[in-house]
Amino acid sequence: MGNRAKGERISHLVSLGRAKIAAALLLTAPFVPMLFQGEEWAASAPFQYFTNHDEELGRLVSEGRRKEFAAFGWNPNDVPDPQAAATFERSKLNWEERGRPPHAEMLDWYKRLIALRRSTPELNDPDLNHVRVRYSEEQKWLLMERGPITVAFSLAEKPVQVEVRPGSKMVLASPEEIRITNRGLVLPPDSVAVLTTT
Repeated sequence: MGNRAKGERISHLVSLGRAKIAAALLLTAPFVPMLFQGEEWAASAPFQYFTNHDEELGRLVSEGRRKEFAAFGWNPNDVPDPQAAATFERSKLNWEERGRPPHAEMLDWYKRLIALRRSTPELNDPDLNHVRVRYSEEQKWLLMERGPITVAFSLAEKPVQVEVRPGSKMVLASPEEIRITNRGLVLPPDSVAVLTTT
């Protein structure tokens, strides 16, 4: 997600588990979520910047883009030319992917997160004063609470146990085997869970 020189998607850069964590945070955070076309199914096509300007403007845009990313340390030769037809062609989505693994799994995850956001008023509240965050940098887990919803994730290499609010019930989990025990929520590596107290 974002404006990257080569147009890589988050699913090109991290594991499926971590891409699901990013999606859960994006769709439960107190901000308006923005998805790049195909992001919702972890499209294999990059999301590259392409243009179709007249010759002079096209040249200036191409040069400007290379200079922009060179300032961030990118090799200018690695930046696709926005005016090149190949840049546009590489960015075309393969819509058939949506029905195949792992794309179908990611699409289902996004659908469930979007449905949760639409049905939970607290997830549409932009007031940052209504957000509570707890984390352990050492153990590599984070909990975000918004109204009755808790989003918990782990980037640890081993399972971690985190304390959650009493009466919490699982709404969404990836992987689905995540369980709440009498001692708390046990999160395996690269996992995310959405809980509710209602």
